[in-house]
Amino acid sequence: MSRPFSYLFYQDDNLARDPMDVTAATTATLTDGSSTYDVIDTPSTTDNNTLAISRPADKCFQGTPASSVALPEPARALSAPEPTILLYQIQQVAEDVSQLVGRFGYKMARTVGTSNIKNALFADQKLLRLPCLKYADNFTCRVTKRFAKHPTDYTNSAPLLWWLWDELLDYLTPSYSTHGCKLEFTPARETDIALPYTISINLAYKHGNNNIELTASYGGLFHEQRIFDAAIAEFRLPETTKYGKSIMAPLNIDRYTHKEKGCLAHTLDYLVPRSGSLWRLAMKAFSLDEEETLVVALVGTCKAEDDHCYMSTNQGQQCLNLLQRLPPEAREYIIKEKLVGQRNGPYSKMANQPPGPKD
Repeated sequence: MSRPFSYLFYQDDNLARDPMDVTAATTATLTDGSSTYDVIDTPSTTDNNTLAISRPADKCFQGTPASSVALPEPARALSAPEPTILLYQIQQVAEDVSQLVGRFGYKMARTVGTSNIKNALFADQKLLRLPCLKYADNFTCRVTKRFAKHPTDYTNSAPLLWWLWDELLDYLTPSYSTHGCKLEFTPARETDIALPYTISINLAYKHGNNNIELTASYGGLFHEQRIFDAAIAEFRLPETTKYGKSIMAPLNIDRYTHKEKGCLAHTLDYLVPRSGSLWRLAMKAFSLDEEETLVVALVGTCKAEDDHCYMSTNQGQQCLNLLQRLPPEAREYIIKEKLVGQRNGPYSKMANQPPGPKD
C-alpha cells in the first residue's frame, strides 16, 4: 500500500520501518516506436523511502553562506544516470509540492510561486541540483502549457527543479489548474556528465492520477525514445471521527504544541517537513535580509473572509500553525499590525474580479 506521506502521519513505533528501506517494485513502461516493454526495475514508489520527520533545528540557521553549502566541483567525469533514477528523484520532489499544496491550500501555492519569494527561498540555485545529475543539472527550458497558443522559452540556465517548481505549483493547485504542461530541457553548457539523451517532462492527469511522464530521447538513426510514467500522490489531510462527527486527525508534526521560540529554520521545516527534501535543503541559503518579505507573504496565506477561492478550515489551521514557528519579533509584528485574515488582499474577491466592459 502506497504511503508517500507517512512521515506526516503518526505511526506506532513497533510498526515503524527502516526509513532507508528501498526496494525494487514498480514497473516502468518504455515506449519505443510501436513497441512496449515492461522490463525496467526502479526504486519502489509504493514503499516509504523517506526519513522520519526531522526534529526542529537545534540551532536556527543564520543565513548560511552559499559557499559553505555548495559542493566542490568534481575532479573527474561521472556517468549519466539511468532515466528511471532521474524520474524517481523528480517524483519525490513532486510529492513534496503535493503535500505543500494539500496542507496549506491555493494561497500558499500562489505565494511561494511568486518570483520574489521563489528567489528568496532558493537564493543559491546550485543547491537545487538533482543528486543523480550533479553538475550536469543546468538547463534552459521551453514550457508549453496545454491549450496555449505558443510555448514560452527561458534562455537563462538553471537546474531542472528551478523550472519544475512553478509548473508543479500551477498543476497541483486545483483552483488554478493549467490542465498540464510540457517542459523541454536543453543542456546549457558542457559539464562533467555528458547526457546521452535529452529530457522532457509532461505533467498531466493519466491513469486516474496526476502523473509525471519523462521522455528520454536518444536520437540516432531510429530516433529512439524511452518513456516512463510515475504518479504524483495526492495529499489529503487525514480525518477521523469524534462523537459521530468528522474531524481532522492531527499530523505527526502537530501532535505536540510548538513550545520553542521559533525561527526561520523552524518555519521552513514545517513548510517542507520531509527529511532530505531537496527543496528544504536548498532553502539553507535563505538570506536574513529577506526575512520580513517572507513573513508578510506567509501571513497573507492565512484564511480570510473575502477569499476568492475556497480554502478549508483545516488548511487555514495549517497556516496558523506555520506562523507559530516564526521568530518572536515577527509574531509580535503580525499581532500589532493585525495582519492575519486581512481583507482586500491579492487573493480577495475584489482583487480577482473579472475585467469590466471596455469604454
